[in-house]
Amino acid sequence: MKASGITAEFDPLHDGHAYLMEETRRLTGCDALVIAMSGDFVQRGEPAVTDKWARTEAALRTGADLIVEIPTLFCLGNASQYASAAVRILEECGCSVIAFGSESGDIDSIGRAAGYIRKNRRAIEEGINALVPEGLSWPAARARVFKELSGCDIPGSSNDILGLEYVLCMEKALPVTVKRTDALSSSEIRSILSKNRGRREAALRELEGSMPEASSDALERSALTFPDEWTKVLRYAVMSSDASAIEDCPSGGEGLANLLADAASSEDSFEGIISSVKSRRYTYTRISRLCMQTILGITRSRYPYGSPGYIRVLGFTGKGRKLLAEMKGREGRGLPVITNINKEAGLLDEAAADMLSLDVHAADIYSLMTGRDASEYSDHVRKPVMI
Repeated sequence: MKASGITAEFDPLHDGHAYLMEETRRLTGCDALVIAMSGDFVQRGEPAVTDKWARTEAALRTGADLIVEIPTLFCLGNASQYASAAVRILEECGCSVIAFGSESGDIDSIGRAAGYIRKNRRAIEEGINALVPEGLSWPAARARVFKELSGCDIPGSSNDILGLEYVLCMEKALPVTVKRTDALSSSEIRSILSKNRGRREAALRELEGSMPEASSDALERSALTFPDEWTKVLRYAVMSSDASAIEDCPSGGEGLANLLADAASSEDSFEGIISSVKSRRYTYTRISRLCMQTILGITRSRYPYGSPGYIRVLGFTGKGRKLLAEMKGREGRGLPVITNINKEAGLLDEAAADMLSLDVHAADIYSLMTGRDASEYSDHVRKPVMI
């Protein structure tokens, strides 16, 4: 089967996402559309507003054929780590094309920037290493070095930047980009849902026409969570952790543990804690990821970054089932495919087993914080969604 892939969070899924899936099918002529999706925690360093199972079902009902989970370790990593895991998984699923939304819709400019970075990687890294100690964040340092060396601006909009990371990581697949529409963004939808807590019907009425019916249904029946509801557990995690453990988190280092500890003891809101640590050098999303890494106990020494060690299946349609059969037929030549962690986790090597255990732990913490039955929603119990 000809498969095309998309990386997504669907937090929540809206009309722009539906358009991206539709356009990817049209532009690539694929037989099956694969989504590498974040689990219960997302790359900006927050819990997803709804759990991964609800988002999986919404995506399948909206046009996807196979949903696979990006491991939590990478979901809470930086843009490069997140992109590398997503691209590796999609290529291992057999995707010959990987599509992404972008503000520019200009795959040529993104491709040229990626080509320049590949050819001049050493000089760019040296320039970044010289600027970061001066107080610039890593993204700002790279943008300045790129401009100084190439004479051109690096793609600067958020989705163009992430698209650039995807292209840099592709080894087998070809990139396709779809220009983003004016649809209400996931951020705007989350804001409306948050402001209308306790009045969900009113929020969903306000959001009518902004998302597919399947996504609206998922929001209506799912437990919702927002970052400010995680303030107490964040303060507890920081106050009960050694500074060395926080420094060992992937987003830690450079004395951030002490800054975070001071913030956790003095600030009484999730946003307040992050904002008090954020600076010109340390971006909001880096601090937010550090907070979630601290809550989940993600450290470099325990979970060293490498490649994802498996393909975890969250759901599929009939076409997705056929693609899965092809993928399982290739086992032994690529990543193991996990549809039942109770039976198949034992096939993983130690690093991959630890990575999968982190996914299970993250789901358990998410259930605890959203008031759901931990046994009913355990990853050891849940089966892939079938549509």
